[in-house]
Amino acid sequence: MDSSNVENQSNIPATVLRVERETAFYHEEPPPPYTATNTRVTGQPIIHQTIIIQAPLKENPMLYECSTCRETVFTKVRYVNSQRTHLIAGFICGLTVWCMLCCLAAIPYIMPSFKKAEHYCPICNRYLGCYTKI
Repeated sequence: MDSSNVENQSNIPATVLRVERETAFYHEEPPPPYTATNTRVTGQPIIHQTIIIQAPLKENPMLYECSTCRETVFTKVRYVNSQRTHLIAGFICGLTVWCMLCCLAAIPYIMPSFKKAEHYCPICNRYLGCYTKI
């Protein structure tokens, strides 16, 4: 080696020299050449699958496909008191007891918007699902 080159390397920290030596090893060997292969899958049957996504149930009768009789019908709706109906009535009664207006607690039992709407198929009377607004 040249004496001036040795003097220059003595001033350079060892980590820099090590990094230069390590990077030199990465560039010595080129990657293997790319070879394209033409493989084709044939003879496989194509399967078409139809998936029906039902619309979410609402509080009014709606068009729905029954899973039992496979008919598209307007659902039959029955409004039923739920635990939430009783909780709302109890809350109203608790608020109005001091002014003697406990009769307002009957409002959740009268209005269908406070009740659970259960949907049934009108053909086979199968339960399709329910909807609660609150």
